[in-house]
Amino acid sequence: MRRILTLMLSVFVLAGAAGAQQTDTLRILAIGNSFSQDAVEQYLWELFDAAGVPVIIGNMYIGGCTLERHFQNTVTGKADYAYRKIVNGVRTNRKETQLEYALADEPWDFVSFQQASGVSGEFETFEPYLGALVAFVRRRVPASAKFMWHQTWSYSADATHREFPRYGSDQMRMYKAIVQASRQAMKAHGFPIIIPSGTAIQNARTSSMGDVFNRDGYHLEKTFGRYTAACTWFEAISGQSVVGNSYHPDTITPETAAICQKAAHAACRRPYKVKHIH
Repeated sequence: MRRILTLMLSVFVLAGAAGAQQTDTLRILAIGNSFSQDAVEQYLWELFDAAGVPVIIGNMYIGGCTLERHFQNTVTGKADYAYRKIVNGVRTNRKETQLEYALADEPWDFVSFQQASGVSGEFETFEPYLGALVAFVRRRVPASAKFMWHQTWSYSADATHREFPRYGSDQMRMYKAIVQASRQAMKAHGFPIIIPSGTAIQNARTSSMGDVFNRDGYHLEKTFGRYTAACTWFEAISGQSVVGNSYHPDTITPETAAICQKAAHAACRRPYKVKHIH
């Protein structure tokens, strides 16, 4: 799978370098919440653009949304989402949108699923909702669309989030629970791609920067925190190492960007194991 995605990326890059008309675009849809907002809405388009790959990014957003609520929306057809979309670097927000609308809006190549952060380490909360949601989406996207699991991150060590006590208010205990639940989701549904944002953030916390990657204990810090997650999405989807990608926001230094890229790269290589970043 990784080799196939790398070949796809190479075709896009070569077409751009040759000045040929690019007839295709990678289309990525996240079905998520504020954690997918942190990951895909800021810097992901720019990373693909720097690599010469045209991309459309969609995020079906409901703050704090669980898999159960996503599933209920498929049953009721409730227009409960803010449909955030990035095309040619321009962001739009369509409020009060049904999930079915977004699924039909583009011929999506990649669709991601995730659980709400507080219960992301408790696989028993995933089902039967994830299975039903996957089936609902599969009937409404191209047969070639690849499904992905977004492995979210554990909270900062000093987080006061009401769900943190589920994990003994222990960051590593929460991370390990998320890893285990992610493994179970991947196995249960045969997802070909995992986006290991949780491991990337945990990797980055081992660096000289420390445990500074959250802005409120659980959401990502808005510059290097979100950039780390975006780097993870870029590499997981493209199959191309994000290390050396020329884009990083002006708000972070090249040295910080290098830490973020290394943390994401290491996570994509080993999605379930923390690596110390130097």
